[in-house]
Amino acid sequence: MLREVRGNGALARVLGAYASCGIAEFGIWIILLLYAYDRDGATGSTVMVLVQVLPSIAFAPFAGRLADRIAPVRVLRLSYVVQAAALGTVALTISLSGPEALVFALAPCATLGFDLTCSAQAALFPAIVRTPAELTTANVLTGWTDGAAYLVGPAVAGAVVALGGLAPAVVVTAAANVLAAALVSGGVRAVDLRGTPQSETSDLQTGAFSSLWSALSSPATRLLLVFIGFYYVLIGALDVLCVVLAVSLLHLGQGAAGYLNAAIGGGGMLAAFVTVVLAGRAHLARLLAVSLLVASGVVALIGAFPSVAGAVVLLAVSGLSGMVFRTVARIVLQRAAPPESAGTMFAAVAGIASLGLAAGTLVVRASIAIDGLRAALFAPAVVGFVLVGVAWHRLRSVDDAATIPQVQIRLLRSLPIFAPLPPPELEGLARGLELIAVPAGTAIVREGDRGERYFVVADGTLAVTSHGQPLRTLGRGTGFGEIALVTRSPRTATVTATTDALLYGLDQDAFVGVLTGHPRASSVVRNVVASYGDPAIELPGHLAPRRHPTAPPDSTPHPQAG
Repeated sequence: MLREVRGNGALARVLGAYASCGIAEFGIWIILLLYAYDRDGATGSTVMVLVQVLPSIAFAPFAGRLADRIAPVRVLRLSYVVQAAALGTVALTISLSGPEALVFALAPCATLGFDLTCSAQAALFPAIVRTPAELTTANVLTGWTDGAAYLVGPAVAGAVVALGGLAPAVVVTAAANVLAAALVSGGVRAVDLRGTPQSETSDLQTGAFSSLWSALSSPATRLLLVFIGFYYVLIGALDVLCVVLAVSLLHLGQGAAGYLNAAIGGGGMLAAFVTVVLAGRAHLARLLAVSLLVASGVVALIGAFPSVAGAVVLLAVSGLSGMVFRTVARIVLQRAAPPESAGTMFAAVAGIASLGLAAGTLVVRASIAIDGLRAALFAPAVVGFVLVGVAWHRLRSVDDAATIPQVQIRLLRSLPIFAPLPPPELEGLARGLELIAVPAGTAIVREGDRGERYFVVADGTLAVTSHGQPLRTLGRGTGFGEIALVTRSPRTATVTATTDALLYGLDQDAFVGVLTGHPRASSVVRNVVASYGDPAIELPGHLAPRRHPTAPPDSTPHPQAG
């Protein structure tokens, strides 16, 4: 699996930054719960959770819209900077014994910053991966990263709290976000695959809710989001339960709360041995449901084994199953999310996650008040079994929806010829693309040959020559071959791979058919051909200009190779 992303430095940097941020995110969550618990017990921890997650619920649609409208790499940098600044201020406030209200007020900034991270990374992945298989691999690796962060973050937080107190532990989390910002500040260059916005004049609020409605229009997607919501209810419950178990039941002290959470993360790391087989699987919905059942069911057993060893083992099993669920859900969402709303979809997940965390905290608080700790341990399992039982026969729809060719759509949309196409036509073209691996030195098309395909560059560098003279260099996010296809004439140039390259090929009939049926796309082709300034190139009647030759072009030409 790692071989599939070998050589993709941008992806390595993004995943490294995400790991560093994840360590900070899981660590600060425990630190702030301990800070609040130390001041007002379980009630204080509950308030801290609500303070962090409620603003995130309201902010989620806007975070996604930012990632869909602004270059995702810029949003990613912003998110890490916001988190680092907020956590640095929290550390300073705690170390100076500043007002508790300030710590509670700053706590949501870290959560909001992580919402930006999740939505921006989801929107960025299709722009830096090279094939659909690599996109799936990137999501699996993100799951592994989550597991590692869930293990390392709470463990480091627990150790630093035990040795130096809360303020130094917050400093460590702030430093981790500084490192994340540094990683994505250099070496991550992504082709802008967002394409032409559907409405340049739409404001952020209108666009955010419009994109969110589009993302939630599929019943299968809504079912998947319900499952994800319950998963985060479970996580919210476990976060509080780990604190209560460590301090009140197992009598291990504050630092042990981090160690119990680290057991969940350790189980998540073991999930790597399960998720490694996911890249080639088309049907994942049943695994989604089973992993959710196991993750919630084993929590109920902790009440039957009230020992340190029993709690650690069962929490690790819950973490393993939970990470399998989380990785599968991310893969399915990446496959099923409307390409124009990918950031919004994952921001919606962040909002649902915040709502679930808050609900899980309230469930534990209410269950403890009604019937003690054992009731709090059993409640998530009961809800999980009921939810999966009701939805079991509808899971096939989740698999059926997860077939959108995300990477191919994003690449096509980056090209001016295809940018005007509405989503259904663009998706239809994307499904007809064939992936072609080309060794360095290979001539993909030769001057004078008959043209049968249009090509889109997914990775590598290509040289365009005519009569032996160099014309231009092509790279990721460019295309070539349109002149020979639309004019039914021989190739006007030779294109040779100067490095190993990955291309997507589109047959002539599909290419010409979509141009014939869409006026704006035809106009772009006319402008592209006109930009060559070669009177020998004649367009067929259905693509010939229909206006005065001195009129301004409909869009900026983007010279390609014919």
